[in-house]
Amino acid sequence: MTSLRTRNLIAVATLIGGLLAGETIQRGVIDASAWRHVGVLCWAEYSRHADLSRNGFIVYPFEAFSGMTLSVGAAISFRLSGKVPRSATFPIYAAALCTVGGLLITLKAAPIMLSVRHLGNDTVSLQHAFDAFGFWSRIRGVFQVVAYFANLCSLVALVKPGNQVSQ
Repeated sequence: MTSLRTRNLIAVATLIGGLLAGETIQRGVIDASAWRHVGVLCWAEYSRHADLSRNGFIVYPFEAFSGMTLSVGAAISFRLSGKVPRSATFPIYAAALCTVGGLLITLKAAPIMLSVRHLGNDTVSLQHAFDAFGFWSRIRGVFQVVAYFANLCSLVALVKPGNQVSQ
């Protein structure tokens, strides 16, 4: 028997994680190759108006921190709920760990992005920032995408017929 609270936490974590995972895939697969083509000056200018904008400072941290909080909260709720389906155990804990891992990797990526604001049009420094940010973003992206799929697997395991939900 799984608590309704656990299921709801995972459902919302899956929704928010899906947004973050989708953005991550978009940026990693499509945008990154476009930025390599148009150059680091264009990337820096875009980043200053997107990632470093007020909206960027609100949306990205909100998604990451709320997804992590919900996933960790779901893992704690799951642990405390007593009788739980075993099939949900691994993905619930994996999602929580991956969301925390994604935020820890952000500690490497964020200062690089923040430095873009002050690098002006120095193409050597911008190229270094672009490469380093891309490296850490790919690692962070793996954590974010895996967290989403782990939350999705958790949700599927918890809503399977026969897994009753208690208040």
